[in-house]
Amino acid sequence: MGTVAKGCLGAVLGLIAIVIIGVMIASCAGGSKDQGGKSAPSSSSSAKQEQTRTYADADINVLIREAKTNAAAANKNYKGKDVKIVGGILENIDSDLSYITINGTDRNYSSLHVRCSIKSKNKELQDAVLKLQKGQAVTVYGRITDVGDVLGYYLDLDKVETAK
Repeated sequence: MGTVAKGCLGAVLGLIAIVIIGVMIASCAGGSKDQGGKSAPSSSSSAKQEQTRTYADADINVLIREAKTNAAAANKNYKGKDVKIVGGILENIDSDLSYITINGTDRNYSSLHVRCSIKSKNKELQDAVLKLQKGQAVTVYGRITDVGDVLGYYLDLDKVETAK
């Protein structure tokens, strides 16, 4: 191997070493990042964010009627939205406290419901659900994650309370 080739190889290896060291330093100094490149929120800021959410009022019978007549439009209108759903009747409480389902009062759409997922780490929410009974009128707060014409709505539950 000639002197020029050895010099080029040494320069390339040196450059690679500098890049690797730079990446290692940046990853150590950067902290935790989510996929979007933003710093992940601390647990106190995520709790604060939940408290400052604004929930749009929604009647369960209207939601279910819209899902039955045009699930694609309902999905576009509601998926990812924070809602306060009123007019619901508690239909089911999962024995593992992983979800509850609520139905509307319009019997024309009795096959559709709202399935409300309960985060396993949210002990306060689980305690609130333990105080409820099937058949009770409830109001639920959360974010709609999916809409379908067969089963209805999926909601990540933030809060549940008996209807006033």
